[in-house]
Amino acid sequence: MTHPGLLAKRPRLREDLIFSRPLQRGPDTVYLLKDRRNGRSFEIPPKEQFLLRRLDGVRSLREVGAEYADTYGRRLGDAHWTRLLWLLHERDLLSVHRADPGTGPGNGEPTATDPGHSGALGWWAHRLRWLLRPAVFALLAVLVAALLVTIGLQLDPLWQTARPAFTDPISLVALALLVWSSAALHEFAHGLVAVHFGATVNRINLVTLTCKVEDYLYLPRRSQQVMIAAAGAVANGLVLLLTGAALIVLPGAFTERLLSAYLLVGVAQTLVNVIALPPLDGYKILSHLLDQLDLAPESRRYLATLPRRLLRRPARRYPRPAAVCLGLFAAWWLLAIAAAATVVIVLVGALLRPSLGALAYIPPAAIVGLTFAGWLARPRRPRSVDRIPAPPTNENNQ
Repeated sequence: MTHPGLLAKRPRLREDLIFSRPLQRGPDTVYLLKDRRNGRSFEIPPKEQFLLRRLDGVRSLREVGAEYADTYGRRLGDAHWTRLLWLLHERDLLSVHRADPGTGPGNGEPTATDPGHSGALGWWAHRLRWLLRPAVFALLAVLVAALLVTIGLQLDPLWQTARPAFTDPISLVALALLVWSSAALHEFAHGLVAVHFGATVNRINLVTLTCKVEDYLYLPRRSQQVMIAAAGAVANGLVLLLTGAALIVLPGAFTERLLSAYLLVGVAQTLVNVIALPPLDGYKILSHLLDQLDLAPESRRYLATLPRRLLRRPARRYPRPAAVCLGLFAAWWLLAIAAAATVVIVLVGALLRPSLGALAYIPPAAIVGLTFAGWLARPRRPRSVDRIPAPPTNENNQ
């Protein structure tokens, strides 16, 4: 029996909570909910998200339950409401103040950052906002891709010009400074685009060359997340464009050697970053395009179910889009690992061949195999998000 006093309650989530848009974790659709007060995140299934977004302090549990029953064909009883409210209270997600008209839980979009109060990143984001429009950013990305192809077609003459720079100490120091500056700009670009879209940049470390961005998974549009992940590579490409222009304009043999060497190193720096393998930016771009959380671990989990499927044994069901997505990434991951292992074995074996002869390739192959086996056997790291359980299966149909 349903208690009328319980269904008359009008609980409200705290207004500083933010929701993500629907994301995929393997075969499952999930939402992320973040408490911006303490940084704690929760992973919730669609049915629970449906309920939580309606806890606005205006609608009663009876009204929310009626909407739930209309959508999902089931009416929730006291057991579920009690459990849900207890979980929300335990996690300090409920507001203790009365609701104002028109207010409710977060809309899934982090509050936009005021450029005047976000330091250098905000200052630059405000002045370069025209460059950060999706259409302009896409045009820049296409321009960078065309530039990389053009440089690729000129590799031989560039290498002939750049070779002396790799043996000259002064050129090597200047080249190292250029590469570091480009890497620092790469991280700055990530932070710049993140601030532009309202995400929080906790720090940019120019020693370890890292940029820590919070809340970007909660941005309302996929394009914003893709732009944040791609910003570093686009910035590196624009540096290459300026370097190419300087190579044409500035005279001098030293300058020509140095800039040609940087073009070669910069192309490698840019291309490596867009490889779709964790933790590189290309992997993050692909994950955002597919709306997938933990794409690499989930693809390996899907790969582990294939033997059971081939033997026609019970295994977790994957919708076709998820199976195709995870299967293709798993195949790419295996191909990349095999290619990297082959390169290591061939290079190390060539170094050992003068002393070991034909047996030179056995030690590096054994080391690579043991490393790979140990990596597969390592304990799984716990996920960084908590879970709010789904509604119980024995829902009250009253």
